[in-house]
Amino acid sequence: MFDPDFFLIFTTIHVNFKKFMYKKLSLMILGMALVFGAFATGHEPKPVPPNEGMWLPHLVRAMNIDEMQKLGCELSAEEIYSVNKSSIKDAVVQLGGFCTAEVVSGSGLLFTNHHCAYDAIATHSTQEDDYLTDGFWASNQGEEIHTPGLTVSFLVRIEDVTKEIAEAGPEGRRDAETRLVAEATEGTSYRANIRDMFKGNQQLLFVYETFRDVRLVGAPPSAIGKFGGDTDNWMWPRHTGDFAVLRVYAGADNKPADYSPDNRPYKPKHYLPISLKGVQEGDFAMTLGFPGSTDRYLTSSAIKHTYEVANPSVVKILGERLRIMKGFMDADDQIRIDLASEYASLSNYHKYCIGQNRGLARRGLIEERVDFEKKFQQWATADSDRKEKYGEILEQIKRNYEASADILKLRSYVNMAGFGPGFVAYGLQYFRAKRALDADNQEAADAAFGRLEEGLDDHFAEYFANVDEKVAAAMIRMMYNDLPKEMHPSVFESKNFTKAKAKGDMDRFDAYAAKIFDKSFLTDKGRAASFLSDPNVKDMAKDPGFEYVNSLIELFISKLQMEGGMFDQVDEQAMMVYEAGMMEMMKDKNFYPDANSTMRLSYGKVIPYDPRDGVSYKYQTYGEGILEKEVPGDEEFDVPEKLHRLLKAKDFGPYGENGRLPLCVLTDNDITGGNSGSPLINGKGELIGIAFDGNWESMTSDLVFDDAIVRTISVDARYVLFVIDKYANCQYIMKELSVKK
Repeated sequence: MFDPDFFLIFTTIHVNFKKFMYKKLSLMILGMALVFGAFATGHEPKPVPPNEGMWLPHLVRAMNIDEMQKLGCELSAEEIYSVNKSSIKDAVVQLGGFCTAEVVSGSGLLFTNHHCAYDAIATHSTQEDDYLTDGFWASNQGEEIHTPGLTVSFLVRIEDVTKEIAEAGPEGRRDAETRLVAEATEGTSYRANIRDMFKGNQQLLFVYETFRDVRLVGAPPSAIGKFGGDTDNWMWPRHTGDFAVLRVYAGADNKPADYSPDNRPYKPKHYLPISLKGVQEGDFAMTLGFPGSTDRYLTSSAIKHTYEVANPSVVKILGERLRIMKGFMDADDQIRIDLASEYASLSNYHKYCIGQNRGLARRGLIEERVDFEKKFQQWATADSDRKEKYGEILEQIKRNYEASADILKLRSYVNMAGFGPGFVAYGLQYFRAKRALDADNQEAADAAFGRLEEGLDDHFAEYFANVDEKVAAAMIRMMYNDLPKEMHPSVFESKNFTKAKAKGDMDRFDAYAAKIFDKSFLTDKGRAASFLSDPNVKDMAKDPGFEYVNSLIELFISKLQMEGGMFDQVDEQAMMVYEAGMMEMMKDKNFYPDANSTMRLSYGKVIPYDPRDGVSYKYQTYGEGILEKEVPGDEEFDVPEKLHRLLKAKDFGPYGENGRLPLCVLTDNDITGGNSGSPLINGKGELIGIAFDGNWESMTSDLVFDDAIVRTISVDARYVLFVIDKYANCQYIMKELSVKK
């Protein structure tokens, strides 16, 4: 699943907002004060529909456990989340900041999704050892492959620090956060951060232990792990074995350590046994994971922007990038392997945006929010105190979107098109080095250029200039044609651009891209090496590729950092007040905060659904569905010969059920991007599946939860074991697992 934060080029914007003020002074202070009305009133929590909500696990005792047990959970709250005792939360990890994984053995073995490990699998693949195509299975620890940069983080504890942050006030917040983090981590191997909930109305401290030695243990071939490809992505019924096996290693003291052959498999506080009992309709199902981002409380103004501007921009831009990449990938195996992970991520987001817009239109969510906002406005203005707090907030949000329409479109185009070509991302590293030169900091400049020189071979080993040139021409064409002139990067007035002439089949944008790729040190290893042998500002200034990169950065600073940053500041503060108002208006509702890559719990049940008139879907798929979809030789629906043979012979071992092989399962758990790889857990605390996707009809679930159609798609744990045991015959993995019959 797609996690949208993956695409943010810049994660922090520093802007001076002192000249901008609301009509009412300091909404930040007001929002902090409202915390004690919304969170500290002591009112009795009221349940929302049982399958809705990405709940904070440290509150499960107070907010969720009674409802969970009514649905079939046999666990206590402490067995799910505990600071002092082993609990299920100790078996769930954040994988690399973008996915989730679960510990399934006492020796640090992890299950996650094939698509979560896709980059690692691709990184270790070559044309000779193509693990994407053929799969990979270690037969001993010596064959497990370290993946540099891949980490797993265990959640240690969560603390509510809202009161401490509020007492520090806006000016003292940074110092207060620094102190609280230091106190939480002093003398430990932990790291910590403080995250806002409800747009700043609450602050929670999260403490983690992060392990840096993670190794690839097993992965099925893509014909299993990615069966159905883009066609089946987000779809049901599904027949995809989307799983992979990793292992986390630690030092001799079982603490985080840099990679070393002497490291040992991590001994976890808790790991999940695996159930062979299977599932029945109505069975309790729970997930724990790290969902990336939701916006369940957005106003109609924001959703209208998403529907009319943001999603159509993404669909158009990524559609063209994917078309170009696919043409080259189909023609060259090495390009296919090296671009596979990037292509999969872009394709996932592209299809997500298409589906979300279809869902928004079908549900009429904009109109639905307009109706709610009318009720909110009536409530807010019916009382003088509430009117002072909330009476103008919706109008402020609406005006902010209207005034920033062009900037918000520019943001989509800069992030997706402007920064799309690979040479641009590479050029950002040179820009940082140039800043050091401009500041007469020769030591920092030498260090930056030294790193670029050291990384020269690695960068160009996976860089395909022929692909990037076509992408660059297409993205520059879109930037020029789709944005108003005042939003153009300054390079469009340069001689390199204006003198680029159409020739034959090449238009002016093709010609401009050709000039960059013929001349720039950003697009050729030899030219880059020559420049790095004597880096200087003069050569950078006349380089056509760096000129383009520099103009994008100028545009970012002059438009997106200032005007876009202003929009963000206004929106964040206004939404903080609006969400506080909603919670005050609906005191009996049990609110949960939007997802923000922190651990969340969801619970529901195994359940089918009816997506539209005359169509009903069952909750389970089986192995025969693979054979029904099989298209020999097709990149999406080819079936490995051994799997075909096992399925035809119904040689399922202990993993079959009434002569059928269970494959994927539907539940109504509430998840989103970042939950990929999350364990699907039964009422006894046993693993019954691995969540990997949502259904097509649920693409609006980041904005609104519809319990009638939102479904989580998981690969059944029995199919995972079947592939490891019967297909791969990997007893090395099987002997570690605790399988409950």
